[in-house]
Amino acid sequence: MLRKVGAVIAGILVVGVVVATLQMIGTRLHPLPEGVDPMDPADRDAFMRYLAGLPAAAWLIAFFAELLGAFVGALVTGRISRDGHRVPSGVIICVALIGSVYNWVSFPHPVWFMVGQVVAYPFVLLLVWRLLEARRPVVAAQPASG
Repeated sequence: MLRKVGAVIAGILVVGVVVATLQMIGTRLHPLPEGVDPMDPADRDAFMRYLAGLPAAAWLIAFFAELLGAFVGALVTGRISRDGHRVPSGVIICVALIGSVYNWVSFPHPVWFMVGQVVAYPFVLLLVWRLLEARRPVVAAQPASG
């Protein structure tokens, strides 16, 4: 149990690091206007204009940053938690999805972005489970002794 809790904590940290790193790359490619602080309510209008003018490439970076973060975080969680990996890795995907929904509510996103992530998150989870299952050792059946 403690191993699974630690795995989830590690997975959440991995999600944060991956998403933050990729988002920083996106921000360097498409920087905020000088003096605009997205956390400052006084700059909200300027931030909204910035978002409205972002090219699709910037949105794609953000889109895949969140999904890749969830994927890597869930994979790390599953590897750490070992055999009982489904629930802990599922928790990571749920936490990542909640983070994405929080972002959608916090500021406007393109509809394709939100719909695409809702569709993609379950596939990310299934891929993680598939990869984790493929890594499990195959145990040969033992002949019955009788």
